[in-house]
Amino acid sequence: MPCYLFTFHAYGTWMPDRDEGFVRRERGLMPPNRELADAYRRRATEDRVVLEARIQLLLIEEARIAFGKQRYRGHYIATDPTHVHILASWADDRLWNKIRNGLKSSLTRRLNRDVSRRNRWFVDSASRKRVMDNVHFEVNTYLASHRGWKWREGGEPFQ
Repeated sequence: MPCYLFTFHAYGTWMPDRDEGFVRRERGLMPPNRELADAYRRRATEDRVVLEARIQLLLIEEARIAFGKQRYRGHYIATDPTHVHILASWADDRLWNKIRNGLKSSLTRRLNRDVSRRNRWFVDSASRKRVMDNVHFEVNTYLASHRGWKWREGGEPFQ
């Protein structure tokens, strides 16, 4: 049964000039780069998104609805002002990108309906990490450390 941790970054966040550095696909962690961040900001087509508490709760609610409608199981959701993590698994042979894209579409539609209409709530792609075993599955310590609202399978949202 495939199990993945999906991360959806809010548009305009996680810029290359962060003190912690930034991640480049297939190159890993890179040192902070102010010039690249300035170039990204100049090319931005919309304002930066901040996932405030109300939006975090909407994301959790919509993800929980999507779990049932799109036939997969949600295990944990953790939010932060800059991103949302969703740990999900499914029993059929659908590829991870179908699940991720369906979930991102559901989240975007909900925010457009209940918050405000935007072209981009999230960056184009979302990261994903395959969870390979029960030890890897125990990401709850990492997810629980997030600053925003959280949800655990079988429960209600909590902080």
